[in-house]
Amino acid sequence: MTPLQLPGAATVPELLRNGAGRYPDQLALSARSVSGARLRRSYAGLVRDMDHAAVELASLGLAAGDRAATFLTNDAGYEFVMTALGAVARGAIVVPFNTRASDEEIRHAFALTEPGLVVVEASHAERLRGLAPAGTRLAVAGEDVFASGPGEEAPSNPGRGPGTAAPRAGDIAALLFTSGTTARSKAVMASHAGMIASGACCAAALGLRPGDVYQAGFPVFTSAALNIACMACWVAGAGFCLESVLNDEGRLAAIAAEGTSIYHGVPSVLGFMLDSFDPARHDLSGLRRIASGGAALPPDLAARLAETWPHADLVQIYGLTESGPTGTVLAPEEAQAGRGSIGRAMPGCVVEILGDDGQAVETGQTGEIAITGPAVAVGYFRDPEATRKAFSGRRVLTGDLGRLDAEGFLHFADRKKDVINRGGLKIASIAVEDVLHAHPAVSEAAVVAVPHAKLGEDVGAAVVLRPGQRADEAELRSHCAAALADYAVPRRWLVLDSLPRNPMGKVLKNELRARFSAPPKPGR
Repeated sequence: MTPLQLPGAATVPELLRNGAGRYPDQLALSARSVSGARLRRSYAGLVRDMDHAAVELASLGLAAGDRAATFLTNDAGYEFVMTALGAVARGAIVVPFNTRASDEEIRHAFALTEPGLVVVEASHAERLRGLAPAGTRLAVAGEDVFASGPGEEAPSNPGRGPGTAAPRAGDIAALLFTSGTTARSKAVMASHAGMIASGACCAAALGLRPGDVYQAGFPVFTSAALNIACMACWVAGAGFCLESVLNDEGRLAAIAAEGTSIYHGVPSVLGFMLDSFDPARHDLSGLRRIASGGAALPPDLAARLAETWPHADLVQIYGLTESGPTGTVLAPEEAQAGRGSIGRAMPGCVVEILGDDGQAVETGQTGEIAITGPAVAVGYFRDPEATRKAFSGRRVLTGDLGRLDAEGFLHFADRKKDVINRGGLKIASIAVEDVLHAHPAVSEAAVVAVPHAKLGEDVGAAVVLRPGQRADEAELRSHCAAALADYAVPRRWLVLDSLPRNPMGKVLKNELRARFSAPPKPGR
């Protein structure tokens, strides 16, 4: 395990106060406000705003231990950060709600976390009032709270008010919902210490330096926004440029406008940016690094990134909400040695491969990936049974399958639930997807298990074709047959305009399974 150097801060507010002491005038945050303006704050300015936000939230009755939910998009990114920082400065807990969730999912979030206060955008307020339980207080961002900037009289420490306690390292600071791509979302408990450790791990993995400008469009309700972006930047002394709700043209323009040195996105976003990039209109000369995470990076996309932006090296990271999200990193200098892998353990982390008996398997064997480290979450909120199954101290079972080679590089195999069992023969969906991605007409592909009357499961493939390209099922099946075992060739096909994705860009395979729900005719 590579040693991890943790900053000398026990809590998130302390981390920011230390940053204000070291880099008072350096950019800490650039984010859009509900006012429509993009607000930029130095480290000293962000601490001032944090203290003012804590006072405002206190005036709404928020006390230590309370839960403050947000229902905000990236167009209210500044207000999201203020709610999060103001809450944790008071010893309360921030709970980001998914603004793209269904009514049923939002009711589940309310029932599970029982927030006493919800900060919401005006455009969503009416909907939330109809979904929130009686007694839940809604505060409209820009109207009921954060209506004006902090005044000169804003206190330097809001901890003097009633119901306020200085947070401690082990206190829960955030409840972060899992992505819910395969089941109902759980709320992951992240402590102050865990969030800071996540920032330290990710800052080291990403190669963040003081003065860097790191840009990402992670939805503010995801763990990536708080625990990767905010925490990593503030541990490193870098500035975080939080994208508003942008199209790809806007993302590319923001890189030049903000002086971005590191851009981080999921593979689908990076691919869309490549498709929109025009060197005559987009100046990306200041970009020194591109980071990818959230899903497997197809080899052809990695090659396109290197060809289009050769001055920017590529780093890949792997993790999940439960692990911080920390896990592995494939650094640029190890790209060749670790080709085909998702990297080695991040600093401070241990990666193991476990068999069905919970014991470590031999090098090269496939099993479930387990991650141990200081950023691993405390567990699932109000779900002791799921916590017992997934967590053991600072180790979490990921639900992913992989293998470690002799050099310690982790090779991702598949989601445990995405392995297809066709009459007893196991098929990794990602292996079929890699073959489909190699077809020149295929832009995107996702492979899932579909019901089969005799074999139990069969292989279903959903593909998106490149603009102007054509490929019928027979051609795609023939292409797969040349590279795969006969039983791994998809028998069921969908050609779609786009794949269903969650806000982080992960393919919603549960939705694809529903599309394939009609069983095929008996036969092989």
